[in-house]
Amino acid sequence: MVDLSRRPTFEKATLSLSKAQFGLICFAFTANLVFIPSVSTYVMNGTWGGRSATMQLPDVEESFLGFSVSSYTLITLHAAAAFALAAALLTQFILTHRTVRTQRVVAAHRTLGPIILCTLLPLFLVFAFSMSLWVIRTPFNRVMFTVLPVMIIFAIVRALVGLRRGDRDLHADSMFLAFMLLESAPIYRIVMFVVARLGGQGLAPNGEPIDAGALFRTVIVLVLLAVGYWSCRRLRQNAFPLAIIGSVLVLSLAFLPWSLTGAPY
Repeated sequence: MVDLSRRPTFEKATLSLSKAQFGLICFAFTANLVFIPSVSTYVMNGTWGGRSATMQLPDVEESFLGFSVSSYTLITLHAAAAFALAAALLTQFILTHRTVRTQRVVAAHRTLGPIILCTLLPLFLVFAFSMSLWVIRTPFNRVMFTVLPVMIIFAIVRALVGLRRGDRDLHADSMFLAFMLLESAPIYRIVMFVVARLGGQGLAPNGEPIDAGALFRTVIVLVLLAVGYWSCRRLRQNAFPLAIIGSVLVLSLAFLPWSLTGAPY
């Protein structure tokens, strides 16, 4: 007699993340809690930034895809799209971070993948580029905020190449890269709020956690990515994308106007 209560299981065959990488992923997603004050302020007052008028981000009308759209609307849509994509990617990491997986888990992973690729990712990219190209004004921050979605595209393509080749390490490391870049904003805010608690400067005049946000955000996420890759002894194999991001940062600092005392908007 066949025991129908037993579900078929499969060996782990998709991701090969280290414990440190998975821990960084969980930390990065949890860091989204830092946006609760910003979201509550927006819901109650309809503004983005601090609670006082002097700390609010400017609300201007932008021409987006032929339509006139409030910058607050673009910020809201960008935040919602980024969170939805992060939640879906986190679900994928959880589904695959097991020694054995049931048939239902495998099916869920395979079903969610195309949804991410064909729906959530394009939505995020549309609003991410709208932010960097239309809402952000300063040249340095515009470049650094643009390079993140570009590198997320690079990471996703790299992950698909790894999947096609059956290279679990390449697939895992590429998805780790995409997720950490996606979550660089909440990670940055968490770190800067800790700095503020220790007596450092906490808020810029427009309500952002610190001036030159793009600079510090990029440096922090590069360090965390390097730590994650070092933990699984694959730092050398993943040096190329880190070198691209680091090179863009260095070249932007060298050739674009920027200031530590300037607000990151």
